[in-house]
Amino acid sequence: MTILVIAEHDNASIKAATLNTVAAAQKIGGDIHVLVAGHN
Repeated sequence: MTILVIAEHDNASIKAATLNTVAAAQKIGGDIHVLVAGHN
């Protein structure tokens, strides 16, 4: 199973909620992809 996490950030760092989501995804197992979107 592949899991997509859409990162929340403030253009300087990733928010804690995103890190918690990645940790939960690791417990599920499989590939984890993180999308970090911004204007730069």
